[in-house]
Amino acid sequence: MDTEQPLEDLVTLPVTRYRAGALTPEKSPVAVETPLTFVVNGHEVATLMCTPSHLKAYTIGFLFTSGMIRSAQDILDWDLDRRKWRVDVTVKDFTDPELLGQRVYTSGCGKGVMYTSMVELAARHPIESDIRISGQAIIDAMGWLAKCSELHKKTGGVHSAAVSINGELPEFHIDDIGRHNAVDKVIGTLLMSGTPTDNLVLMGTGRVSSEILHKARRLGIPVIATRGAPTHQSILLAEEMGMTIAGFVRPTNFAVFTHPERITAP
Repeated sequence: MDTEQPLEDLVTLPVTRYRAGALTPEKSPVAVETPLTFVVNGHEVATLMCTPSHLKAYTIGFLFTSGMIRSAQDILDWDLDRRKWRVDVTVKDFTDPELLGQRVYTSGCGKGVMYTSMVELAARHPIESDIRISGQAIIDAMGWLAKCSELHKKTGGVHSAAVSINGELPEFHIDDIGRHNAVDKVIGTLLMSGTPTDNLVLMGTGRVSSEILHKARRLGIPVIATRGAPTHQSILLAEEMGMTIAGFVRPTNFAVFTHPERITAP
């Protein structure tokens, strides 16, 4: 079993800079993109493009949000082959091979995939959570996320995700070239640590589409806050699922699209 040492998430490459009417050679940091293949109990289920870090958390988060496991303890073995960029996973109770035919392709540029049925995506069982978060706490947490992402500052090529517990500043963040991947890696980290989820705010930098909502809903996270925008479908689903979406979070304001009763002022 690979113990997963940190991998390079950026490389420095030569570029030609155009500035003030002149061309000059320079060096520029670029975010690394790696194809990672998931093999579950001998079945190749997906090859996804990702940042090569937090790969065990990514595996757990992806399999969980895809409905292939119910907890981190369902993973019996995990092996990473860095030469082939392949993860072999053994999980218990993986008895539904038909799930492999229920692909839902995500709306991201990298065309990610979730293994779940449209019936499950449309399930609108409301989340029950008494969490109340001040508007300023959301702004502060998003400000923290914007400042702490060194990879984004250097490359401009990644999304970031984190969680706030009861409105406190996040304790960690994860970057990835894909917003779905960043969320899966955060969810995997939470599953490994056993963190309760009914008092969490999922923080992100990208668009909140229905599949991002589905990932948060599967873990029971009641509030999503993003620097970006939600889609129409995610708003409709969040309203029925009892989830709060706060979008366009800026240093002085944001818009609450669903269930504003969880947001307090001042």
